[in-house]
Amino acid sequence: MWVGRCRIVRDLVAAATLVAMATALPLAASADPGSTSTENGKPGDHSMGSQIEKYEGSGPTPRRAAPRTRALTVDVGVPGLDVSSHDGVTDWSSRWADGYRFVWVKATEATSYVNPLFSGQYSGSAAQGLLRGAYHFAIPSSSSGTDQAKYFSDNGGGWSRDGATLPGALDLEYNPYKGGVCYGLSQAQMVAWIKDFNTYYANRWGRYPIIYTSTSWWNRCVGSSVADTNALWVARYASAVGALPINWSTHTVWQHADTGYDQNFFNGSIAQLSSFAGASNPARGYSVSGAIGVKYNTVRKALGEPTAAAVRRGDGGYYQTFTRGVITYSSRTGAHEFHGAINARWRSLGVETAFSRLGYATSDGNSFVAFSRGGIVNNPGRGRAFLVEGAIFRKLQTAGGTPRLGYPKSDEVNGRGNGVRRMNWFEAGAITWDVNGRTAVVRGAIHKTWAYRGSERSRYGRPISDEYRLGKRTAQNFSNHYRLEYQGGTVREVRA
Repeated sequence: MWVGRCRIVRDLVAAATLVAMATALPLAASADPGSTSTENGKPGDHSMGSQIEKYEGSGPTPRRAAPRTRALTVDVGVPGLDVSSHDGVTDWSSRWADGYRFVWVKATEATSYVNPLFSGQYSGSAAQGLLRGAYHFAIPSSSSGTDQAKYFSDNGGGWSRDGATLPGALDLEYNPYKGGVCYGLSQAQMVAWIKDFNTYYANRWGRYPIIYTSTSWWNRCVGSSVADTNALWVARYASAVGALPINWSTHTVWQHADTGYDQNFFNGSIAQLSSFAGASNPARGYSVSGAIGVKYNTVRKALGEPTAAAVRRGDGGYYQTFTRGVITYSSRTGAHEFHGAINARWRSLGVETAFSRLGYATSDGNSFVAFSRGGIVNNPGRGRAFLVEGAIFRKLQTAGGTPRLGYPKSDEVNGRGNGVRRMNWFEAGAITWDVNGRTAVVRGAIHKTWAYRGSERSRYGRPISDEYRLGKRTAQNFSNHYRLEYQGGTVREVRA
């Protein structure tokens, strides 16, 4: 939903024409899929949307017309620009006065072109107060997605959580060179290329790029969902956004006109734009990057904002705390998050104790989170989570977990004799670890009888086997030469 009242730079005649345009734009009849474009005679220097305009049209206003006077006022969102070397040295104070509040600056194309004006355009816009980011004009036929993401990153395309930097933009549009509008790639090959670009960029900067494209090009050349990680910047030179590409149900930015400068609207308020840039915690300004950043971008709502910078531990791993959770990372386990009751129990141990006893998280969530040396399991009925550690945790995993034993009723506790060193109580059973390093599960009717008689302090002693089948009966052996057998609703004890 569009929010915020902003003025739009539009020529009155152009605006009237745009309103009359259909929202679905077919490919221009004169488009030649094999043609070569060298915009302004400069190979490798294509501006954002130049090929979309060529193939889909943009109305009667010339692409590089002189700036016009603002004439219309409607509720559409926050206005912004995108610029390249074709726009030359920009008067950013005038652009600010016109109402623009963000800009993306072309940084690179393929792996052979860097915008010679990038530094001045990028820093100049920031100095005036605009939120700014960089964009990369992709040529998927020339090199891999990984190589182009690296080239982009090395030449100004990075992102930081400084509250002033927009995520890098991946510009995907019609091929300006020979080889077909889809760069000679099949849809499956294009999807793979985009995923490679995504992976490199996210791993390096802790955030996925926003994807710029048109509905017609995307549906033709990609034709399927890539991931739900990328925000959408859609190009449509019309009076409405219209149908969106496959993969998205909403857009973040709309490039709606190309009079004077390429003109865009952010789909939200100025506060939402600041949050999108990464400034939702400006007072602290802690960055979230690398593998932790990639994980954070998938669960940001659950974790909240960072409360500290990432901390490097002596073993080479990292952890970072957030208002509602934690992410841990090691090269062996990868990055994993936990929140809710799991987070509360982990923090109650203290960071060093938690790492000493549990190690790094190896799964995600807020109900059952595994760590390299144990786990934390939430018991919703009791409103808290409990620790299950070491050999007992490994036994819980091999024994079918909480579906068979129920939720834990306590942390791991010391045994009370008869050779039981440690144990965990569950709603439908128990797991013991004895002096011989053996673990055993007691559950169901046998567990009820054993617990009623005093568990490990009963005359039966500690369990020395799991339950097993003995004819038609379920049986389990105990240390004091007893066997408990269950059949037909009855448990009987047998002196072994």
